[in-house]
Amino acid sequence: MTSGFELSVTSKMENLAIICGFIGSVAKKLGLHADQTCAVQMAVDEACTNVIEHAYGGRTNGIVHITCQLVNDDVVVTIHDHGRPFDLKAVPRPDITAPLEKRQERGLGLYLMEKLMDSVEFEFDAVKGNVLTMRKRRHSEQPPL
Repeated sequence: MTSGFELSVTSKMENLAIICGFIGSVAKKLGLHADQTCAVQMAVDEACTNVIEHAYGGRTNGIVHITCQLVNDDVVVTIHDHGRPFDLKAVPRPDITAPLEKRQERGLGLYLMEKLMDSVEFEFDAVKGNVLTMRKRRHSEQPPL
């Protein structure tokens, strides 16, 4: 790790704008180009929205803690909360091949996070809480969406 940045906010939807600004500022400092920055912002927005809506169930007194750091050539974003545990196996995968009129209105968050980032990992510990770790390589050959 060569650089580290942290932000903690309460689990209010209006704090998503603060989180987006934080991620944009950090991404610039860590050397991501505009497309990469946008991808990270979108993935973090999806993740934090899920934390607020699902982990905290809309409660506004929960804490969402975000860290960003540079590890080798990866920008690593960690989102930590103490809401309900997240069970990846319980989330149905969207059928992105279905005709638009038959697709669900919601449920693309996890899919988008996985497409926008180079890796997405979930952990849960009864004491430590939920930890989502996402990585974006600075010098990736992956084209933007």
